[in-house]
Amino acid sequence: MIKLLLPLFLLFPSGSYAAGPAFALDTVRLETLGELALPLPPPVTVPLRENARPDERYFNAYVLKAVDYLNGKYGLLGYDINSILTHDIKYHTFGTITARHAPLTMCVAAQMEVILTAFELYAKETGDYSVYNYLPKRSFEGLAVTDLKGHIWVNPDFNSDGTADALINFGMGERRAFENLKPGDFVNINRTTKTGHAVTFISFINQTGKLLAKYDSSVVGFKYFSSQGKAQAGEGGFDYRYAVFSKFGCPEMPYKRDCNVIYSADQRMLNTGTMLSPKFWTGVMPRPAPGVHGETVLDREFFNGVTTDD
Repeated sequence: MIKLLLPLFLLFPSGSYAAGPAFALDTVRLETLGELALPLPPPVTVPLRENARPDERYFNAYVLKAVDYLNGKYGLLGYDINSILTHDIKYHTFGTITARHAPLTMCVAAQMEVILTAFELYAKETGDYSVYNYLPKRSFEGLAVTDLKGHIWVNPDFNSDGTADALINFGMGERRAFENLKPGDFVNINRTTKTGHAVTFISFINQTGKLLAKYDSSVVGFKYFSSQGKAQAGEGGFDYRYAVFSKFGCPEMPYKRDCNVIYSADQRMLNTGTMLSPKFWTGVMPRPAPGVHGETVLDREFFNGVTTDD
């Protein structure tokens, strides 16, 4: 009986995080963060197979294809907090989402560009262009509670602390705890420096930066893809980093580091989740809550684009 019930428990994820009292980062002591323990590795794991068929329920395969495409064609073209998208993106037959100050871009815009590029690659590969019917082009341009962009840009009033929340709020994603993350999932981090970042998860890493196929007790952080760094081409823009949790210091890594990252089970501090494949999108859409008005205003000091080795 247990064997019959276990797949059902795995199929249905836990509900999205319910908004609670505001988390006051300025009340957190560095000593407390240093003592915070990472969770034990999951007791049951699935072996990684190179020829394993991607899980059709999730969009990770196309997210990773988008990362490879953007890194190869638009990598390291420069970072700027006021810029959005490295290039204009055609939204099928519905018009063009226009870039601002291309080819520069910043982190939350980088995650939106990853999603839009995944749409494009998926549609061309499968012939299924219905992905463009789910949300209007306006949803990637506006910043209201009814716009996906307004949630990706992060707004606690919209119950969105990151890209994962944004996708969940629009019926396009599921919660996935940090220790269960897969390549192509989405993470928003907070640092002890009171700054943050929006990124695409690539892999867990150990103390030397070795990429790990799954979570275990040697994990000190993770490798990610986003836009960060300096405005000069070659010194900022789309690129990879090695994020290290604050309790492990800032060890040497094979490439540029992003240290002082806060580990937390609180989704407001370490926001994690995955994107569903289009046929599993639920049609759920956010509605304005009583007393919630206006548009998201990007916190430019929080998302400043600075990582340790810039």
